[in-house]
Amino acid sequence: MSTFCAIDDNALIGLIRSAQKRIVFIAPGLHKMVAEALGQRFSEVDKLDVTVVIDPDEEVCRIGYGEEEGLRLVNEYASKNFIGLRSQPGLRVGVLLVDEQTLIWSPTPRSVEAPPSSDASPESPLAATPTQSPNGLMLGSNPAQQLTQAVAAEGSSTLPSNAEIGKSAVTPEQVKHTLDELKKNPPIDVDLARVTRVFSTKLQFVEFEVKGAKLSSSQLTIPPELLNADAKGELKELIQGRLRAFADLKGEEVEVDAYVNGKLVLDPQQKPVKEKVSEASLQRLRNDIEKRYLYDITGFGRLIAKDEKADFEDRIDAYKAQVLAHAEGLKKLIEQQANEIIDEAVDLVMERAKRSGAGKLPNPDKVREALHEGLMKAKQEAPSIKLVFKDVTYEQTQNKDFRKRVEKALPPPKRKQLGNWSEHFDAARESVDTSSAKGRS
Repeated sequence: MSTFCAIDDNALIGLIRSAQKRIVFIAPGLHKMVAEALGQRFSEVDKLDVTVVIDPDEEVCRIGYGEEEGLRLVNEYASKNFIGLRSQPGLRVGVLLVDEQTLIWSPTPRSVEAPPSSDASPESPLAATPTQSPNGLMLGSNPAQQLTQAVAAEGSSTLPSNAEIGKSAVTPEQVKHTLDELKKNPPIDVDLARVTRVFSTKLQFVEFEVKGAKLSSSQLTIPPELLNADAKGELKELIQGRLRAFADLKGEEVEVDAYVNGKLVLDPQQKPVKEKVSEASLQRLRNDIEKRYLYDITGFGRLIAKDEKADFEDRIDAYKAQVLAHAEGLKKLIEQQANEIIDEAVDLVMERAKRSGAGKLPNPDKVREALHEGLMKAKQEAPSIKLVFKDVTYEQTQNKDFRKRVEKALPPPKRKQLGNWSEHFDAARESVDTSSAKGRS
C-alpha cells in the first residue's frame, strides 16, 4: 500500500465498507455516495463502533466540501439508528480510521476544482500503486518511519529514485514561468473573493419584464390614404391614425384559476377554484410582487435575495398563468364584439372624412378590411414575461457606490442576514480561537 494516494469518493467508500470493528469519520462534509455508504453501516452499531464528526455549516456545501443531499442522508441514517453526529465548526481536514488503518486527506473544494481520481472502486480499498495527484496519506503503526521512506528524506536509506513523491527537482525555469504567469493574471485576494461569494450566495440580479399584458391599450392603425382624404401631397403620408378600439375592455373581468401565495387553489374535489381578474387587478398583483421581493439599486438594476427566489418564481408563474388566461378571455370577447368594434370605427372614419369637406370619401369596405386585419393581429399577439437572473460580479462588489446603494435599498432584516459584507480588508481575516483570546484579554 502506498503512503501517498489520491482520495475520492470511491476510495472512502471502499474503506468504509471494509471496516470490521471501528469507523471514525472526520471531514467538513459528505457527498451523497459517501453518506449512503456510511449510513448503511450505522445499522451495525451492535458490532461496529461508529463516530462521525462534520461541520454542518451551509458554507461547506457552497464551497464544495460536501453537498446538501449528503448532509440530509447522513442525518436521516443517524436519526434512524440513534447515532449522534458531532459538530466541529470550521473543520477542513479529513480523517478516516477504519480498524487499524488511518487515512488522512485534504478534502477537495469542488466549487473550485475537481477531486483527484483514485484507482479504487466502491467494492475495493485503495490501490497499491502511487498516484500522480496525491491528496491523502495512508499511515501504519510507525508513521514517522513510513513518511521518511516514502519521500526519501535526507538521512534515510531510500534513494530519491525510489521515493513515492518528489522524484524530480523544482527548476529555476519552472519558478520563473509560474511567477510570470501570476504577473500576467494575478490571483484574487482571499478577502475580496469572500465578499463576492457572500453576494453570489445571498443576492442576485433579476430582470423582470412583461409585454403585451394590456390588451385594452392596443391600437388599430388606419392607413393614411383612407384616413387623410383631406390632406394634400406628402402630408397625407405623414399623418397616421390610431384607434384605441379596446379601451372599454380595461375593467373587463375574466374568470381564471385562483392562486394563493403562488400555489393553485383546489376545491374538495381537487378541481381548481376560480376567481375574476381584470387588467387593473393583475397590474396590482405585479406591483405587489415586485415591491415585496425586488430591491431597486439605482444605476445597476434590481436585486433579489436568493432565499426568497423560489417563492418569487412560484408567484411569477401564478401571475403568468393568470395573465395568459385573462388575455385568452379578452380575445374571446373581442371575437364576440368584433363586428360592433369595426362598425363603430368605420362610422368614425367616415364621419371625420365628411366633416373635412374632402371631395372624395374613403371606401368604407377598404376601411373595414384594414381594421379587420389589425383586429386579427391584435388577437394573435400573446403576453410575454421575461425573467432572467444574473450573479453579482466581483467588480460590482468593489464599487463603493454600488455597496452604498445596496445598503440603502435593503431593509434592516436583509442587511443583518447578509452580515458585514461591505467591509473591505487588506488581507484575509484570521480565525480567532476564543479560548486563546480570553487568555490574552
